[in-house]
Amino acid sequence: MRFPFALLALPLVAAPAAAQFPPDSVVNLHVLPKDMPVREVVATMRGFTSALGVRCQYCHIGEEGESLSEFDFVSDDMPAKVKAREMLRMVGAINGDWLATLPRRATPEVRVECATCHRGQARPILMDDLLVQTVDSAGPEAAVARYRALRDRFYGGDTYDFRAGPVSGAAARLLRSGNPAAAGILLGLNAEFYPDDPPSAFLAGQVALATGDTAAAIEALVRAASLQSNNPQIQRLLELLRGRR
Repeated sequence: MRFPFALLALPLVAAPAAAQFPPDSVVNLHVLPKDMPVREVVATMRGFTSALGVRCQYCHIGEEGESLSEFDFVSDDMPAKVKAREMLRMVGAINGDWLATLPRRATPEVRVECATCHRGQARPILMDDLLVQTVDSAGPEAAVARYRALRDRFYGGDTYDFRAGPVSGAAARLLRSGNPAAAGILLGLNAEFYPDDPPSAFLAGQVALATGDTAAAIEALVRAASLQSNNPQIQRLLELLRGRR
C-alpha cells in the first residue's frame, strides 16, 4: 500500500526515550510500515502538515515554538492522531481496494491523497457549505465577513473556491430554504467581484421577486439578459413580470 504524503499532521512518528529530534528509531506505528526509515516517516509527517495547513501540535502533545525534541510523539491521547490513522486506512482502501478495481482506468491512474480533499484545511469544507453554515449560525453579515477574510488570506490558492459559482450556489440554497434576504446579501459579493456573471444576475432577479420587489427583479433580469441573451428562462420570466405590470 502506498501512503500519500499528505493527510493529518504528524500522527504516527514517535520520540525515543532520550529527547532528540529526529529520533534514531520510531515506535507506535500502526498504519505506516513498522520498518519505514525515520527520514521517510518524518518527510511523510511534514507532508501531512502541508496538506492540512496545521502544525505538529494538531496531533501531538507539544506547544508552538517548543523544540520538537520536547514533543510527546508516542502518546495517543490527542483525538486527531487517532482520527489520522483511520483517515490513512480510508485512503489506502480507496486507492487499493476501490480505485484499483475500476475497469479501463485512465493512464496515469487517478489516486486519492490527503490534499485531494483537505487542500490546506484541517477540516475540509466547500465554500458554498461554509457560507450557508455561517448564515445559519451567525447571520449573512457574518458570512460575508468570513468570505472576505478568507479571500484576503487564501485568494490565488486552491484551499477555497473564490469563483462566482459557490457564492451563487449558497444564495440559491438560501432562496430555496425561504431566506431570500440572506441570499441577496451574499449575492452582493458577486456583484462586487463578478459583476458580469450571468447566473448571479439571474438569481438576483429571482431573489428580488421573492422579496416582492418587482421593479428590482425586472432590472436584474434585464441585466442578466444583456449578459446572456440566449437564455430562454430569463426571457420568459421577464415577459411574465412585464405582463403583470
